[in-house]
Amino acid sequence: MSRLLLRIKIFLKSLWFHVWAGFPKSPQKEIDRRWQICIYCDQFDRVNNQCGVCGCNLSNKKQFMNKLAWADQECPLEKWGKYDS
Repeated sequence: MSRLLLRIKIFLKSLWFHVWAGFPKSPQKEIDRRWQICIYCDQFDRVNNQCGVCGCNLSNKKQFMNKLAWADQECPLEKWGKYDS
């Protein structure tokens, strides 16, 4: 399977669980905490702002297409977990 198809598959799986959970959002403080962990990770793609493991887009902004803003998501390397308010 090509890298692009694998990234799409992983994203759709994450999106499915995010929708199923009711679109839970992380507060900005948690997004910033996750962002700091990700940008110093050796798997972080700085050119594309993507996780090199799962391929998800990462940002320190509270936006829909940002895995760090989804409270129900976890780092594939277990560096940060779900946000439980």
